[in-house]
Amino acid sequence: MRRALVLLAALAPLWCGGAQKRKAPRPPDVRVVEVSCHRSERVITVDGRVLNSGSRALAKLTLIFHFRTTDGQVITTQRGTVAEGLLSPGEESEFNWQIKDHARAVEVIIEAVDGSGRDLMVARPGPYPVE
Repeated sequence: MRRALVLLAALAPLWCGGAQKRKAPRPPDVRVVEVSCHRSERVITVDGRVLNSGSRALAKLTLIFHFRTTDGQVITTQRGTVAEGLLSPGEESEFNWQIKDHARAVEVIIEAVDGSGRDLMVARPGPYPVE
């Protein structure tokens, strides 16, 4: 019996050590404040605003738009630079683009990269409807 208690006391720290703290998820670098996508004669107009919700300035913020069909298949991907210079933390920037109409495009998902090509975490990436 005493042997079992000694063994249990020796193994107890190993069981407790298994419940380590997990790293908190990284906060988003960019937050999509608003987006509207409207289809008109042979073009899709994409307007909106983004916010630098991170803790450091973003150089040459570029948004990547994945236009998808009703079954979620990406039919085209378009890029557009939001801010040529630095976008400071807490600062918003507007974007207004027109792209060639893709008849089957019904929604868009948004990703972001900085000037060095580093992928950024995006809050509220979509999908947003193409109306």
